[in-house]
Amino acid sequence: MKILLKDIVERFPEFQIRNYSEDAFFLGFNHDSREIAGGELYIPIRGEKFDGHDFIVDALNNGANISLCEKESASKVSNTTKPLILVDSIEEGLQKIVNFSISSIIAPIVAISGSTGKTTTKQMLVTILKSIGGVLSSDHSNTVWGNAGLLGRYKDEKFIVLEFAMDKKGEIAWHCNSFDPDLGILLNIGYVHAEKLGSIENIYEEKKNLADYLSRSGKPLILNIDDERLAKIQDDFKSELITFGSNENAQYKIYDVTVNRCGTDFNFGHSNSWHTVHINAFGHDLVYNALSAIIAANKLGVNMDDCIKGIANFEPNSGRFEIIDIGIDKVIVNDAYNANPQSMEMSLSTFNQLYEKGVCHRIVILGDMKELGDISSEKHKWLGELVKNYQFEEVYYIGDMFEDFGLGEKIDCSDEMAALLNHRLSTLKDKKVAILLKGSNSLGLHRIPEYLKKLGY
Repeated sequence: MKILLKDIVERFPEFQIRNYSEDAFFLGFNHDSREIAGGELYIPIRGEKFDGHDFIVDALNNGANISLCEKESASKVSNTTKPLILVDSIEEGLQKIVNFSISSIIAPIVAISGSTGKTTTKQMLVTILKSIGGVLSSDHSNTVWGNAGLLGRYKDEKFIVLEFAMDKKGEIAWHCNSFDPDLGILLNIGYVHAEKLGSIENIYEEKKNLADYLSRSGKPLILNIDDERLAKIQDDFKSELITFGSNENAQYKIYDVTVNRCGTDFNFGHSNSWHTVHINAFGHDLVYNALSAIIAANKLGVNMDDCIKGIANFEPNSGRFEIIDIGIDKVIVNDAYNANPQSMEMSLSTFNQLYEKGVCHRIVILGDMKELGDISSEKHKWLGELVKNYQFEEVYYIGDMFEDFGLGEKIDCSDEMAALLNHRLSTLKDKKVAILLKGSNSLGLHRIPEYLKKLGY
């Protein structure tokens, strides 16, 4: 990708340019002034505790060719001769420039959104699509600026698969207007980012922006109609709609889901044909990720048999119900990549299913579900009641919401928990033991296996 500044000026005369050069260009996008690859356009993003405008000069000195800059912050930037594109807002300016920059890309862009399961679905779809061509995607890009950086590395891949995440109002629309997706997947609506969006209805309206965009632009949408909120989209969607779920009206209907020590299996029916799918991962909800990826890949030209074979080759990332053997008849299930009410429920249910009461000694170590806002207390009380019903042998909790959780023993931090586990395991040598780790990533529960190893277990 090579974008000339003079073409940007011609296309967007409303932009003001400081230090204009006829020969200036950029080769991609980057929002981190410390990691400029050279020749990029710097995006000064504002966060809660920082302002990227403070680092524009650093970015330009580190190799960026050009920088965006909001007009009201232009006074912060001096002592540089490199071009600045002055805009009213970074969001609007970046949207216009990204959309213009990717206009020559012919590969179809798939957008995946939902409250949970976006990354897993993306990885599954990429696994399938790689069987017939190159795929541009990343496990670390789900923001507009992150995806902009990814698209800047486009090298004629056959497919582009993006995750559309959000943590504030308007972000999904910003994604859509920036990248103009050709196919969308909507997975579910849940209590994620409620802290900033205020209610689950607000979350739904935000996610629905993907459907609205595709409907207006005549693009297809793959929709989970088992989600009662998403099912409402069927009423006024004007383009091609492909539905899936266990719902009787689903075009791709799910049957016979089973979870066992070998993984997850399910059947689905479509147009009087029947298919069996195996996933090398654990959890009932993974069926929705797998089936949506299969439908998308099939829509993009992969035959159905190869779609199903591709799903069987999928390998989940560490920290996503990852089963770790730590000794004879001892396992840790590390599902501490992140946590919200939906993923908590699936994780506990799956753990209970794989490690039954009476068969082994079950230790559950949970932590706070972050970013729930006003419903945090309510959802942690709900979590405590849910855990109580499973009658696990031992329950421990790390985080600020212990009083609402109201069950088990409170532990201050992950390394303390590892020390306690090291002692408990020494007293349970003759028993089968299964340990579940589940909590928001910032609590560090995912590091407990590493701490245990250092302690010699």
